[in-house]
Amino acid sequence: MRPSLRTRFLVLALGLVGVVIAGFWIAMERVLDHEAVPEHARDSLRLVVLVTVALSLALSVGAAIVAVRLVRRTLGGVAKAIEHGGAGDAAFPDELLDELAATYQRLARDLVRVDSSLAEEHSRFQAVMNGIDAGVFAVDGQNRVTLTNTAFLELFQVSGVAVGRDYREVLPLPALHDAVSEAQKGRLVRVELTLPGQERRTLVANASPQGTGAGAAVVLRDVTAIRHLERVRRDFVANISHELRTPVSVIQTAAETLLDGALDDAAVARDFVLRIERHAARMTQIIAGLLELARLEAGQQSLAKEPVMVRAAAERALDLVQVPLRDKRLAASLTIDPGLTVHADQKGVDQVLANLVENAVKYAEPGGSIAIDADAKRGWVRVTVADDGPGIAPEHRERVFERFYRVDKGRSRETGGTGLGLAIVKHLTLAMGGTVGIEPREPHGSIFWVRLPAGREANHPA
Repeated sequence: MRPSLRTRFLVLALGLVGVVIAGFWIAMERVLDHEAVPEHARDSLRLVVLVTVALSLALSVGAAIVAVRLVRRTLGGVAKAIEHGGAGDAAFPDELLDELAATYQRLARDLVRVDSSLAEEHSRFQAVMNGIDAGVFAVDGQNRVTLTNTAFLELFQVSGVAVGRDYREVLPLPALHDAVSEAQKGRLVRVELTLPGQERRTLVANASPQGTGAGAAVVLRDVTAIRHLERVRRDFVANISHELRTPVSVIQTAAETLLDGALDDAAVARDFVLRIERHAARMTQIIAGLLELARLEAGQQSLAKEPVMVRAAAERALDLVQVPLRDKRLAASLTIDPGLTVHADQKGVDQVLANLVENAVKYAEPGGSIAIDADAKRGWVRVTVADDGPGIAPEHRERVFERFYRVDKGRSRETGGTGLGLAIVKHLTLAMGGTVGIEPREPHGSIFWVRLPAGREANHPA
């Protein structure tokens, strides 16, 4: 048990008195031992010294007790002054108490202000972090998560609270673990990751050291869409170069042949001129298709929404392919109620169905068939165009609506076309408020479908 304040003061006072008395006693003994002091006077002097010592001891103890009470009173006054607001306490008017209490009050107010300011700064910081579309998290030297934002939790679908957990349990990605370890050593690291799952996503992680304590901060951006656009751009440049190279080469060769003397032979000249005309028309189609796609993507295509008869649009599409239908001996079936309508643009629906029917005829096997069907359900009309061709593998189905994308490049160029038909179908359908897709057909072939808003008569066809 620690000694009380009174006991410590008493011990101190008695110690000081003992030292003084001991010194005084030694000095008196030396004086009394001197030969000049008579023997009879020594006993009287010793008595005087003893009385003096006793009185001094009593006075010292009394002074110590008084000092203890004064100190306790002073400290008690400080405590009460602080507790009751400081200056102006009638029981303790001492200026020192007022000054101490006022200082304490200032410190308390400053602490409250600093605490409030820190809370506001943390709230603003967290709001900014949650507003960032990139995932952010931080770890300390023990690999515990110290900070996350909303995008991070959504990106990795983290269940529960991530802060305080080992980040390697939350994110089982070895490549990311290596990047964080390097950042904890003081290095800046950038790494590209691929998230497993049904929808493969590509992330770019930037890991950097975080202050002291071997911590690290990581910013993760989902670049799946960017990588897809980069791939589409590369494919587009390569495909457009290939598509234009053939007609340009043919036109250039035919022109050089004519200039070298073929103009003098009417039959030969006519053949080369027809080649030039045919390939120039192909280039014109490609350019026209690209311009139309550009207008659709920019939202500059004028579309008038009105009731459109689906069966009539399908019949017009079949009329355009009568020659290839006859040449390939294809049977075409049309199963659409005459009164079924969609709320869309007349020309847009005609072009969508014409492109789908032309695509089906192009890939259907000779002697085979194509089928056009439509049905209405829950405010939508779903139109399908099916062929019995070779079909499309699953890995190609997501990309067949990209411009110039071809599943079988050799066969596609043999059948002609610009490679833009399905891309135009997709953008036109989206512009009219619909969706587009592809399904496999059993036992072989493909089914292309578009879904458009139904007209008023769609649920009650005539």
